[in-house]
This record gives sequence, structure tokens and C-alpha cells, in this order.
Amino acid sequence: MWKALAFKEARENLWIGAAGLAILLFVVANQIGWDESLPASYGFSSYGTASGQIPFVADDFAIGVAAVAALLAVALGFHQTLGETLHGTYLLLFHLPVSRRRLVWVKLAAGLTVYAACTVPPVLLFAVWAATPGTHASPFAWSMTWPVWRILLSMTMLYLAAFLCGLRPARWFGSRLLPLVVAAMPTFILLEAPLPWWWLQVLITVVVDGIFLVCIQHVVRVRDFS
Repeated sequence: MWKALAFKEARENLWIGAAGLAILLFVVANQIGWDESLPASYGFSSYGTASGQIPFVADDFAIGVAAVAALLAVALGFHQTLGETLHGTYLLLFHLPVSRRRLVWVKLAAGLTVYAACTVPPVLLFAVWAATPGTHASPFAWSMTWPVWRILLSMTMLYLAAFLCGLRPARWFGSRLLPLVVAAMPTFILLEAPLPWWWLQVLITVVVDGIFLVCIQHVVRVRDFS
């Protein structure tokens, strides 16, 4: 049954992940350069980058990843919860011989898996390209990719906040979107003013994620979905 539930979640949200993956691949292609044979006047360097900038350090890749990852995380969170409401399938799911708590864990695991599967490969692709000798006229170390991984990790807060917003029975013009507003604050702070210690950034993200997970389980336990 667990495999069937996980497959259902992955199948229903695959198109959202595929859209995010396609956009991120476009971002990677834009950074690498569409065609190295194009003249520099078209914005393509002979070294392979679109602007001759240093990958992961002095380019626009992190900005593009942050924008796409944020939209993908929010879209997945809302679709996984509001989709069940619109189709009226909550009663069916919660009458299965599985506890609500475990069912929600399956949904969350599937959503985070789709998120990771559609965001990590493009970043790895760009990193492998940047690490390949002769692709650009600048040094490269794998530690330079940390800011982008930090961005992907921090967007899990937006995913869980959107998931919680979709579950809460509050009014849309009231406090229903409050979790998303709360999640946006630490996400913005971590992106705009990164802390000097990587472990502290990870710790803050994990703590906020843990709070949202507790709130999600509480709403699922007490809400009447009939």
C-alpha cells in the first residue's frame, strides 16, 4: 500500500516537477551558452559561458535557481493538499487502513522527492560542466557550489509552509497564508544575509522545518475533512 500511495503522489505531481526541471535546465543552458560557435557580440564567450563570468560565484545562476526552486516548492505544497480538496479524495484516503499521520508522511516524502529529483540534477550538471577543464577561464572548487545547495535546502521551508496552508481550514483572506509568510522571513534572511557558519544555516532550516512538520501533523489530526 505504501508503494501505491507514493506512486500516486509522484504521478500526480510529476508534471509540476517536470516543468520546474525544464526551466532549471534552461537556466543551466543559458549560463553555459547555447552555442560556443556564436560570436561574442551575441553574448557568448569563447570559453563556453554566456557572459564569461565565474560559475557559482559571479553569475546569475543562484538567482535563477532560487526563483525556480521557490515556485516549484510552493506549487508542490499547494497541489498536494488543495488537489485532494478539489477532487474530494480526503475521505477516501483517510478511510484506508493507514493512520492519517503515516499517510501524510508518505505525501511529504513523495513531494520532497519530486522536489529534489527536479532541482538537484540541473545543479549537478552545471557543477560538472564548471569542473571540466577548458570550459571557462576561471578556477573552480566544489565548495563554490555551497550557496546554491543552501538555496535548495532553504526552499523546503516554503514547501512545508505551502503544504500547511493547503491543509488549514482558515479563510484565504484571513490567516490561511500565514505559514507561508512566516516561512518567507527566515528564507529571505538566509538568502540575503547568509550566516558565516554553514552548520548554523542548516540548523535553522531544520528547526523551522521541524516546526512546520509538527503543525502539519496537528492539523491533520484535529481537522474534520468530511
